[in-house]
Amino acid sequence: MSLSLRNRIALFYLSATSVITLLLFVVIYQVVYDTSFKTLDERLEFEALDILDDIDMNLDSIYFTDESEWSEKEHSNVEVYPIFAEVANTEKISLKKTPNLKNDSLSITPGITENFNSRISDKPIRLLQRPIINRKGKLIGYIIVAIPVEGAINVISSLKNVLLISYPVLLMILFFISRYIAGKSITPLKKINDEAQKITKESLGTRIDLPKNKDEIFELAGTINGLMNRLEDAVLREKQFTADASHELRTPLSVIKGTLEVLIRKPRDVSQYQNKIQYCIKEVDRIGVLIDQLLLLARFESEEVHTNEIKIELNQNVQYCIHRLYEYAGDKGIIINFNEDKKYFVCADPSLLDIILENLLSNAIKYSNESKQIDVILAETKNEVICSIKDYGIGMSKEQIMRVFDRFYRSDEARSTEAGGHGIGMAIVKRLADLQKIKVSFSSEILKGTTVSLSFDKKDIDKSLLL
Repeated sequence: MSLSLRNRIALFYLSATSVITLLLFVVIYQVVYDTSFKTLDERLEFEALDILDDIDMNLDSIYFTDESEWSEKEHSNVEVYPIFAEVANTEKISLKKTPNLKNDSLSITPGITENFNSRISDKPIRLLQRPIINRKGKLIGYIIVAIPVEGAINVISSLKNVLLISYPVLLMILFFISRYIAGKSITPLKKINDEAQKITKESLGTRIDLPKNKDEIFELAGTINGLMNRLEDAVLREKQFTADASHELRTPLSVIKGTLEVLIRKPRDVSQYQNKIQYCIKEVDRIGVLIDQLLLLARFESEEVHTNEIKIELNQNVQYCIHRLYEYAGDKGIIINFNEDKKYFVCADPSLLDIILENLLSNAIKYSNESKQIDVILAETKNEVICSIKDYGIGMSKEQIMRVFDRFYRSDEARSTEAGGHGIGMAIVKRLADLQKIKVSFSSEILKGTTVSLSFDKKDIDKSLLL
């Protein structure tokens, strides 16, 4: 059977307090018990020593030096706590006893040195027994002193009954108190639960009110609100992604549809058919590139990519990407300058690094003015190796730099040119750089160009050598 959190807290609290209370009751009972009999034992010990002082210890038999001790009031009358005393020889024959014993005698058990409980005339007594040894070390008899303990036993018995009855009653009271306290304690949790249940996909902007006390519940509410912020951001980004992807796909499809509709209106020359078909093929290729980039980005963002970071020569990867884009840059009359003054080594995944460099270089070519140049510079500091790609193109404002990694984002200047592209390349660059812990930074000025830098941590090189 599953218990509610309220009852579980109450039971945990009850379990702890029940053990503590039980130990406390046992201690109380033991203290009262020991204290009651300790007082009686001290009185018995005092009486035994008093009687022993009246016995001549120089003789081989028992001789009383003061008979008046036996006629004292406490020995003659039956009081609430009368003292019973008796002296016997080694044969257990009674030699002297107090008048209040009348026809009764106190039992003798040789060898016992501890005080113990016994009975006389069916009444409980506390009995002390001491051997009488003369100065020669010879045992000549026994002193037996007793006192009624009926009152002490009644007190102890009453205390025991009170403790046994009060224990379960106290536990029940503690349970209901702890259950009430637990209920008050989890009230903020119930409030958080009620507020969280009201949040739907249509009201993702709703947040849970934070409690006044900055405790663990406050942290829980803050964590849930943080989760809702991330969830809302993800949903909004997915909605924007879907809308942008639909827009990017709809444009070439509309162009293809319009072109084909124009072709079927009337017969045309073969050359016109060829031109229009080639135009449609170009748009289909554009759709194919967009779909490939979308699939690549989806794969990277789903964290299904496993990087294989090793020590590589950065110069070779840069040179390989420049070679691949040489013809593309040549069509615009752009020269890519790359001076290899020394070799630079970094820790990265070669294939993923090639995608990053190719996207950055193609962007630099795409948004550069014709007959300009692009500078690729490798440098290093104490802690980093830096690869910078500088173009002399349209540049970007600070607001545009802040959005450069957004999917499908293209500045108005970029859209006004015929550079092409879909605004996905930089999102791919950001994701691959994050996977490899590569820092990407931008600096740019409108109409003067843009510089993008990749920073590689040198510590990662040493780690890769240990693997």
